[in-house]
Amino acid sequence: MLLFPAVPGTVAAQVPPPLPGIAAAEIDPSTLSDEELLDLLNQLERGRQRRPTRVSNFGVPSGFGLPNRVGFVGLAATNKRDRRFEDDWDASLVFGMGFGDADRAIAVTPMVDITSLTPYHFGESGKIGVTLSRNFSFGGTWQGGVALDLQNLVTWGDSNLLNPDANLAVSGIRPADEAFGLPMMLTLGYGSGIRERGTEPGVFGGVGLGLSDRYGASLSWYGDEWIGGVAIWGLAQRNLQISLGVGDITDRISGRRLLVAVSFARAFGRAP
Repeated sequence: MLLFPAVPGTVAAQVPPPLPGIAAAEIDPSTLSDEELLDLLNQLERGRQRRPTRVSNFGVPSGFGLPNRVGFVGLAATNKRDRRFEDDWDASLVFGMGFGDADRAIAVTPMVDITSLTPYHFGESGKIGVTLSRNFSFGGTWQGGVALDLQNLVTWGDSNLLNPDANLAVSGIRPADEAFGLPMMLTLGYGSGIRERGTEPGVFGGVGLGLSDRYGASLSWYGDEWIGGVAIWGLAQRNLQISLGVGDITDRISGRRLLVAVSFARAFGRAP
C-alpha cells in the first residue's frame, strides 16, 4: 500500500493568466488604429507567455475533483513500502472519471486503485473510493474547492486489511498577478487515516507554486511528515503530468523515500 495519494493530490489545476498591467474595460478597441491594436495584442500575448499558468500540490489530497467527463489514469511508485525498508519498491495504478458540475452542484469522481501490479498477481488486490467536490470563490482572484474523499469503500485481496477512511480538503488557487508573478495553490485538510502509517487521524496541508508552464514545486505536510515535490508538464497539450518527490524530507519518522507519480487525463465527449 502506498502511503501517499497516488494521483488525486498531484493533478494540476489550470489557472488563467491575468492581462499584464491593463484592464480590458479601460480600452475601447474601436478607437485603436490597426497598428495600435496589433501592438496591444502582442503585449497581451507576451504577458501570457511570460507567466506560468499551472500549479499543483504533491503528496496530499486536494479540494478539487475531476471536471465533468474527464477521465484519468495514474501510476505511483515509491522505493520504501510502508515507509519502512529501503529498496522495497511498491506501486499503485489508479483510474478515475469525473461526473457532474462542481460549479453548480456536487461533482462525483469515483476511483479504482489497483495495488497489486506484479505480472502474475495483477489486480488481485485493490480498492474503490469516491470524491465528492464543490467549487466556489474565495473572493478577488482566489478560486476554491472543497472535497470529501471517501477511501476503501470496497476492497479486495491484501487491501481487505484497510479500514474505510475519509478526508476533507479545502484548496484555493490564485493566478499570477502584477504583485506576485507566480500562480499559487494552498490546501488544508483533515483525515481519519493520515498519521502513523495511515492508522490515525491527522491534518494535512500544502503550498504549491507554478514556476513555469512546464514546471511547478510544492511543499506539503501529511500528518507526521514533510513531503516536497516537483511537477513536470512535459506534454501539456496531452495533459500528461510527471511528479517527483521525497517523503519525510527531514527524516522525522525515519521514513525518507522517493516518490514518483505519472498521470494522464483526457476529456470524453462534450460537457453540458
